[in-house]
Formats: sequence, structure tokens, C-alpha cells
Amino acid sequence: MDEIGNIKSWVKTGESFPKSGQGEARKVKRAGSSDGNVYVLKTMQPSQARRPERQERFRREIEALCKLDDPHILKIVDYGNDEKNHPYLVTPFCVNGTLAEADLPHASIMDTLRLFTGICQGVAHAHEKGIVHRDIKPANVFLDANNKPIVGDFGLCFLLDENADPDQRVTETMEVAVPRWFGAPEARDGRLEDVTPAGDVYSLGKLLYWMLERRVFDRENHRSERNKLGRRVDDRREHELVHEFLDRMIVEDPVARYQGAAMVLEAAKQLILVLEAKGRPILLNFVHRCDFCGQGQYEFVNGPEDLTRNQTSSQELGFSNVHHASPANYRSFFYMIAICNKCSHVQLFRPDMVKGAAKLWMRES
Repeated sequence: MDEIGNIKSWVKTGESFPKSGQGEARKVKRAGSSDGNVYVLKTMQPSQARRPERQERFRREIEALCKLDDPHILKIVDYGNDEKNHPYLVTPFCVNGTLAEADLPHASIMDTLRLFTGICQGVAHAHEKGIVHRDIKPANVFLDANNKPIVGDFGLCFLLDENADPDQRVTETMEVAVPRWFGAPEARDGRLEDVTPAGDVYSLGKLLYWMLERRVFDRENHRSERNKLGRRVDDRREHELVHEFLDRMIVEDPVARYQGAAMVLEAAKQLILVLEAKGRPILLNFVHRCDFCGQGQYEFVNGPEDLTRNQTSSQELGFSNVHHASPANYRSFFYMIAICNKCSHVQLFRPDMVKGAAKLWMRES
């Protein structure tokens, strides 16, 4: 990326944003351009610019954004130093503001998860580039003209650089504070060894809960009676599946979480397919609670090997007229069989009759 390095290349439109953290931001246009595009110029507050560690944090945000190139990450358009030799950066203006202030229509769980996958994609790209965001919250997720989510504000990010000076990295870690409602428990202590992508995973879980409920809660008790999703909804099947998804993110032990945003993204996509299938068991590695007793979990009595070798006997299970066809006729006659490990309730269905099921079942093989 070419560095213009001259803050006068940007013309202020007069509209500024509320001050937050260490920066000041206002709308700008490129000097001499008639394309009408609006950008955001971010500079340092004078009181913050006098502090070397704050300048370093600002430059670290620039360094992180320069490494990233994903449609769900806020793109850096220009950066450099102002007339006082303080850093500045320029990014596109997202017309629909932030997730925190957006007046979105009441979305279904499915629509919310689809929006969430965009956020996960951006964070997963950062993790792939060795960057932990550390400040994931609604105010740091922007929405473009199409309400596409864009992750921004990398001012608190941590660069997982094994070659960095350990003393410097400890200082940077101890100097920052995580967001109260969304930060991982281990991040509150500021220990270097605790800064991992799993911290962002915890924040993603808290963010998803907020997107569904528009409220926050402390610690890890998303299953408490007070915090349960859809408390006033009779059919809780969808909400229970989401809670099981949150169980792998909003948990105190980092080892018990998904270990990165890429894993969260894949699990979210699978959950969407499960919800599209109305909660029917279509995945081998996804927990499906029994529709009948609500206590047990469905376990499959056939697996991917049955696509090429149909050895399960439906008569042995007490079923009649169940077709176990050859692989050539799989799409028309292959049945999946699942039995509850608590009450023995049985689910039978054909993957070709459930949206997305055949594709997922084939991928397991």
C-alpha cells in the first residue's frame, strides 16, 4: 500500500464522532477528488499523543490493518504522521454505523447467525495472520451500506510474533484493559501467556448472545434461568442448539473453547444447516437432543461407511419397509437412523429430503 504520509491530503467535512479511547475521528474526503466517497480520519487526542506507549498502540493498529485483507475487516486506505509527527490512519466510512447503534429489524436466529458468520470470518482472517483482536464488542463491528459486518478498531490487538522482544510484549499486554462485558476472564489479568485466539472466541460468544438478546451478562452463566435465550418462547429447540454452541465459547477454561475463530465459523455454518433442517440430526459430530424426552442425545446406528457398504439391518432394529439401497440409489432411498441414548426414541429420515443434509453427510465420509 502506498503511504501518502500527508494529512493534508484529506479534507475534513466538519462532522466528527464522539471521542473514545485514545483517538479522535471525523469524516473526510480525499482532497481534489469528486467521487463523493467519504472516509474516516482517525488521529490521536493531544493528551494521549504525548504518551509514547499510546503512540505505540496506535501504530500497532496501523501495522495490524496493513497485514489484513478480508471483506469483513475494516480496510486501511492511508496512514502516516501529521504535522506534529503523530500517527494517523484513514479507513472507509461505514454508512450504517456500528452494530451497537444499528436499528436492525427483528432478525430470526438464522439471520443473526448469518450475520455472525461474517464477523467470524473477519476475526478468523486476523487469527490466520497472527493477530488477536482483544476488543471484540458491538461498538467495534461496523455495518456497510448492505449491512455487511466489518470488524474494526484494532487498537488493543496483540501481534503473535515469536520474534518480538518479550519484555516489550509484556508491557503492551499489561498496559491495556479488556471490555468488561465481552472480554475473556484470563485477559483481565493481562498475563502474556494468556493472550491467545481463544480469548477472542470467548468475546465472539458474548457478542452472539448480545446480538440475539440485545443485553449483556457477567461471567459464564448464559444457561441460568435469568439469561436463557428465548425465555418467552414455547418451542426452545432452536435456542437449545444455540446454547450448546455458546457452551464452546462462553466458558472460563480457554482449553474448553473452540481454539480459534475459524473453528467458530465452521461450527456456525453447521448450526445454520442444522436449523434449516428443523433440528433433525444430520451431523455425526453435532450434539442433538432428543425431541421426545429432552434429556438424551441421538446417536447414529449408521455412518458414512453406509454410503458404500449398507450393513445395518433395519429388521434387527424392529423397523419394516426401510430401504437400504446401493450407493447408486443413495439420493433416493438412503435412510439415516438415530436413536436416543436415554429413552430410545427413533429418528428416521432421508438426507435427500432435508436441505443441506446430503452434502454434510457426504462430507463426513
